[in-house]
Amino acid sequence: MKSKLLIAAGTAILGACASVAETTSTLPLMTLDRGGLSGDGAALLSAEFPDAQFILIGEDHGFADAAELSLAIARETRAYGISRHVLETGPLTRDRIGDVLEKGGPDELAALLAGRPIAVPFVNMLEDARLADYFVDEAGEIRDPLWGVDQEFIGAPLLHLETLKALATTEAQKTLAQTWIDAEQAAMGTRNLGGLMLMSAKPEDYSALSAAFEGNAQALVILSALAESAEVYRLYYGGSNYASNAARVDLIRRQFLEDYQASDGAAPRALFKMGLYHLGYGTSPVNTLDLGSFTEGLAAANGLDVVRIAFLPLEGRQTITNPTTEEIFSVADKRSDDVAALLSVLNISETMIPSEGYAVIALEKVRKQLEVDGIEALSAQNRFLVLGYDYLITTRGARPATPLSE
Repeated sequence: MKSKLLIAAGTAILGACASVAETTSTLPLMTLDRGGLSGDGAALLSAEFPDAQFILIGEDHGFADAAELSLAIARETRAYGISRHVLETGPLTRDRIGDVLEKGGPDELAALLAGRPIAVPFVNMLEDARLADYFVDEAGEIRDPLWGVDQEFIGAPLLHLETLKALATTEAQKTLAQTWIDAEQAAMGTRNLGGLMLMSAKPEDYSALSAAFEGNAQALVILSALAESAEVYRLYYGGSNYASNAARVDLIRRQFLEDYQASDGAAPRALFKMGLYHLGYGTSPVNTLDLGSFTEGLAAANGLDVVRIAFLPLEGRQTITNPTTEEIFSVADKRSDDVAALLSVLNISETMIPSEGYAVIALEKVRKQLEVDGIEALSAQNRFLVLGYDYLITTRGARPATPLSE
């Protein structure tokens, strides 16, 4: 009996794959030209935008394409009220980015990052900086075009300690801030990640700093944000991966809600660009319910939708960030075994994926055709992708992101 059930399940999966193959013999394709999207794939996505409160673009970091596609979508959806951009940065970093972009755009941000290449995550790439700059330039009467919802990044204290020093009102405070700045610069100069403040400072160090700046509200906000971010790193590098991820998700959801509630008008609309696990619907492969799940009920309560788009190239060139090496940024060939496996399950030939331009795969159709058995047979990564996103955008010619400062 068991053998017959297994044979029946296998037959169902093969049948579903054949059905997918029949409907994907020609995939909807999309091109990006002069800042706009065109093709059948673009039309497929565009039909979703008018009723979307949130457009969530999950990515594998390090590709220029994701930010460029996001910018094209941002321009198209401006008419529907998409006027905020959710960043995978901390709120302190968001404030600094916003000020710098307002003054001088990506060039000004590049100058800020000279000698601090990892002080800002992801917006330290030219394409992401242009995306954020678009929302700042088009803000008009909107007070808060950028929402920074994540922890402060591992290299961020190089920026925020300088702000702390500028806020100092006594020589003792200035000397204390400069001591931490010197230690941070030394650790960064020797590529000693363990010596960076968010890795090395203990809770009592943050308590001592807070005591030294008692009564200085702005300074205490900085120190509180750094201390909370340090706890996320401490848990992760101490081997408590679930606790670290759970603490980070709690932080992300809380800070997102703070930005959302502080925004002008009812039901503010936003475009998100973050790592894939943050924006999918359902439990992620690291066993957390992240921001992608949180947004669903919020949009539904406003009578609006969420559109989830995953950008995962089959092949291409990717910018790798490794702060422990002499050259922090390098470019490497990348092939996604997960995307290749999913295409194989769907009986889609890799030659159908363009090397110039993009294929757009509607995942609701895939879910219905794979059915329960086919979905359960997928890897954890691909099951999350198929169940948690509405569309997969992929290509065989992904291009590397461009660091603003080496």
